[in-house]
Amino acid sequence: MLLAIMLCTLLCYCKSEEQLMQLSRDEELEIENRLERLNKLSVKSIKTQNGDTYDCIDFYKQPAFDHHLLKNHIYDSQIKPSSRPKVMTNEKSRNDVEQISINNMFSNETCSSGTVPIRRYTKEDLVRVKLFTKSYSARIRSINLENASFHHAIVRTKFDPSKKYNGGWTKASFYTLDVIGLQYTSGRMKLQNGVDSIQAGWTINPTLYGDSKTHAGELSCFNTMCPGFVLTSPRAIADYILDERHPGTFPVREFKITIYRAHNLEDAKSTESFSSDVDFYQVENWGYKPYFGYVMTYGGPGPR
Repeated sequence: MLLAIMLCTLLCYCKSEEQLMQLSRDEELEIENRLERLNKLSVKSIKTQNGDTYDCIDFYKQPAFDHHLLKNHIYDSQIKPSSRPKVMTNEKSRNDVEQISINNMFSNETCSSGTVPIRRYTKEDLVRVKLFTKSYSARIRSINLENASFHHAIVRTKFDPSKKYNGGWTKASFYTLDVIGLQYTSGRMKLQNGVDSIQAGWTINPTLYGDSKTHAGELSCFNTMCPGFVLTSPRAIADYILDERHPGTFPVREFKITIYRAHNLEDAKSTESFSSDVDFYQVENWGYKPYFGYVMTYGGPGPR
């Protein structure tokens, strides 16, 4: 079953408790070691108009393959889905909406075939991610129905164990919002089965990124600093800063998010293959269920 979700972006605000978190000495050493692993020798470097530098790294040397669970896997840098669902290919354009593509965000140049763009990180970047992850995890563990510091504003399918969703797509509008300090906001689509999920969208998170700009990406696996985040495209940027667009401004800017099951690796019984407009994913079944897709959601977390 393929699900299409057509709706405007749901806005949500949360407050991080990063100021309550501190890093231990072991965590600081871990960050220093990880910084060395992330910033690898590159074929060339590209600087964006926002000032970020992306290094073009050999596909097989990208940081994801340092993860112990991926060391014994065999990946093809040219792997592509064999087909796309027909419902995703026939769409009518609207005059008041401007479609953008997150597949090719470099303006004048791109990484060459066989390489992928990895953002060049600083120690401060890793510290922000670590602190935000700790505060986010602590907040999730402490949530209960009577006393929660935030809620989720989402549209979702009805829970039905008999249904298998092979994917979904949505058009997500995005705006430049007044998010400051410890607040953050996000909107994403998620394909979920129990505790397992694949999700993509956008976020504004000053604690995580050090700015109040809108970043393409995810909530739980923010960018290529996330262990196991495998890139396959030499053009797509996982956490690219989207252009400013204020509410009430026309045309509305939006990008399409698609996640769908691919069928060219069906013989691998221990994995499920999913694709998006950006990348191709192999998802290994670790015992919960042999397939993803009990629930499709669109939206994000927000305060009570």
